[in-house]
Amino acid sequence: MKTLVVGDVHGCAASLRALLHRTKPERILLLGDIFAKGPDPAGVWEVIADYNTVAVLGNHDARLLEVWGQEGVSAHHRCWRALPEQAREWTSSLPLTLTGDGWRAVHAGVHPTLGYAGTSRRQALTMRRWPDDASPENPFWFTLYQGPERVYYGHDAMRGVQIHTHSVGLDSGCVYGGLLSGMILETGELVQVDGNV
Repeated sequence: MKTLVVGDVHGCAASLRALLHRTKPERILLLGDIFAKGPDPAGVWEVIADYNTVAVLGNHDARLLEVWGQEGVSAHHRCWRALPEQAREWTSSLPLTLTGDGWRAVHAGVHPTLGYAGTSRRQALTMRRWPDDASPENPFWFTLYQGPERVYYGHDAMRGVQIHTHSVGLDSGCVYGGLLSGMILETGELVQVDGNV
């Protein structure tokens, strides 16, 4: 099985297709923030429907579900109007985490000493620094985390790709004109494509 773990897609369907064309995975694992903000959420849904795709819930996915069916002009309101009902059903079924042999996927982060068992929903969806983002002096959670699982996460476009022994951050700001980043889970190969494809 060749699994491609992909950072925050944010509706950048062309970049996602380019990444898949380059890697030809048998399975896709998306790290959340899948549809909202970018130019083509419907195109991303088409990719998900066409491939063996699993994903974890991101903070923007949670927000999308909160506003689904409501009137409004935010990026999340525009996004739900572009997607079919099946996309809502699929998104609402997403877990906060997925695990495999020696790895875990989560959108934002895990408790650095208690692991996922000690991680709140809010931390799984939004954490960057530990114990919170209130101060820029607080360390990033992944600098304190020592395993045992290797955690794959997104949510941190400002820092870009972060590859450490026990964690891999794959949000490289595709929707902001950066790169869309993925990693082959079985080999650790990093693959990136232009976010402006």
